[in-house]
Amino acid sequence: MSPAAAIADRFAVDGRLVSLEPKPGGHINDSWLGVWDGPHGRRRCLLQHINRFVFRRPEEVMANMVRLTRHVSAHLTRESAPEPERRVLRLVPSRDGGTHHRESDGEVWRLLDWIEGTRSTERATTSAEARAAAGAFGRFLRQLADLPGPPLHETIPGFHDTPKRLRALERAVAADAVGRVAGAGPEIEAALDRRALSRALADRASRGELVRRPTHNDAKIANVLFDTSTGEPLCVVDLDTVMPGIALHDFGDMVRSMVADAAEDEPDPSRITLRVPVFEALARGFIEAMGADLSPLERSLLPTGACVITFEQAARFLTDHLEGDRYYPVTHPDHNLERTRTQLRLLQLLEDHDAELRRITESL
Repeated sequence: MSPAAAIADRFAVDGRLVSLEPKPGGHINDSWLGVWDGPHGRRRCLLQHINRFVFRRPEEVMANMVRLTRHVSAHLTRESAPEPERRVLRLVPSRDGGTHHRESDGEVWRLLDWIEGTRSTERATTSAEARAAAGAFGRFLRQLADLPGPPLHETIPGFHDTPKRLRALERAVAADAVGRVAGAGPEIEAALDRRALSRALADRASRGELVRRPTHNDAKIANVLFDTSTGEPLCVVDLDTVMPGIALHDFGDMVRSMVADAAEDEPDPSRITLRVPVFEALARGFIEAMGADLSPLERSLLPTGACVITFEQAARFLTDHLEGDRYYPVTHPDHNLERTRTQLRLLQLLEDHDAELRRITESL
């Protein structure tokens, strides 16, 4: 029996485990797709090992997940949502009745029911798909808006602390630990010239002008499951980063990851263009889904959120490049530098189209 299969046996699934295969695609947690042959037919579940390098307190990750999935489930029941079991992640209990399994060495594992009849995608191919994804994240934030206290645990402290990300970049430039500063001069200059962006949302949030609420913090289309038959967005997944934040960070993540018509690591940034109709679809879907839970100030700052998160991601890629690629997986030495260039190119396009994007959000 493999180590992962031995862990899978710690969970209360009726039946015999017939297969357990690694599931590639995740950047943080290791995952396996398991198939059990039970009294009611075959059942598929996703086994996951929580990465303690990224999530230093995995028990807090699980505590958050239990609270928010139960809360969303209660919302779905009150709303009489069809097929509620396909619209929120469901944890399979461990054999000792817990919500997860903890090994003697502190490693934490969980098992999730696989949501059948769904698909995911890495890229929004149409404006309609982008609008649907934005609506899914907007509904998710609205469902969590009345989550009772205390606040969720901060699973990655300072994750969207943009001033902190800027300071990390400045330290990396000063240290030049692996001798890469000389080869990244234009990118460093372009990032540091936009220092003001680091405080564009942070200052308003610190003054209480922006609502602090449970947010997803990794709002990309790959984290939405769509019904394979109807195309309807059913379920928001990858909930480990759900913690207190501001809605504009989630909207910014959506724009950053969906409006460009090229890959995040496109080696030729001149090939990147801004899909304005996709931006409009994202804004429309998000505003419609959140309704009155999104304040007039938040609506007016949607384009700013897009710029801030794109800047933040550029700073993170550039910092990792200058520190020797310690965080993001790379396939070649300049991989993170290429990612930086795509983000800076996208940021420039967002700035160039700022007036148009603001007209769009105002018209909604």
